[in-house]
Amino acid sequence: MTLKTVRSVLMPFAFVASLVLVSCGDDEVAPTSASAQPTTEVASTPAPTSPPATTQPADTTPATTEPITEPITAPSTTVAPVAAQVAVWPDPAVVFTTPEAAAADFVQQMLGVPPVLGTFVQGDGRSGEIDVLSPGEGGPGSTAVRSRLLLRQLGPDDGWFVLAAVEPNVAINSPAQGDVVPAAPLTVAGEGRGYEATIIVKAAIAGTTTPLVDPVIAMGGSLEVPEPYTATVDLTGVPAGSTVTILVRGDTGLETDPGEFSAIAVTIGP
Repeated sequence: MTLKTVRSVLMPFAFVASLVLVSCGDDEVAPTSASAQPTTEVASTPAPTSPPATTQPADTTPATTEPITEPITAPSTTVAPVAAQVAVWPDPAVVFTTPEAAAADFVQQMLGVPPVLGTFVQGDGRSGEIDVLSPGEGGPGSTAVRSRLLLRQLGPDDGWFVLAAVEPNVAINSPAQGDVVPAAPLTVAGEGRGYEATIIVKAAIAGTTTPLVDPVIAMGGSLEVPEPYTATVDLTGVPAGSTVTILVRGDTGLETDPGEFSAIAVTIGP
């Protein structure tokens, strides 16, 4: 078969193929243009519903802010001033110009023993600490730390006050320094040790030595390791606003030894 003959045979098939391609092209374009119309209708349909969804939550938000602020701020303004000024010694009307004088008077009056004190250790510009020591009857180097007094300058005259006394071997875990307590029986708890396991708990108006009730005897540890103790002092009838000193002391069996002790100040609430 010659080349001319082949061309004459293939020409009809090429014409038919081109017709098929054209018709297929028309079928693909038609759905594309037809699907464009539904797209514009769907996009425009949600438009009216979106504005109401954003306006209503904005109106309800301010209604929740007003009731929340009042209950939160009220308690902080009443509790903080009470806890900031409480001290176990002396009376607010008494002014000691040095921390050593305030510490010595506390030991002499509240514990009833001659004061033996360590060196005052300055904290910030208005506070510091002093150790209370045993009498050291065995000579130099025989003294032992019985407690640590925390002191601070307070009041318009910048007098020195004993805020508290801390000693881990006769610790007060509850209540805490500065707590506001009711005029009712108060449970004092912690860990302590003393001669024959004797722990003495005393309560008095801050700056005075007269017990509000008879000292309470509790039992702690008798050896090196302090053991839990609890005691209840009756503060019924103490006027609201009074500052009360809670003193916990491990007995030593010696008249001139203060023994290990801690002291905190609490305030009688309304």
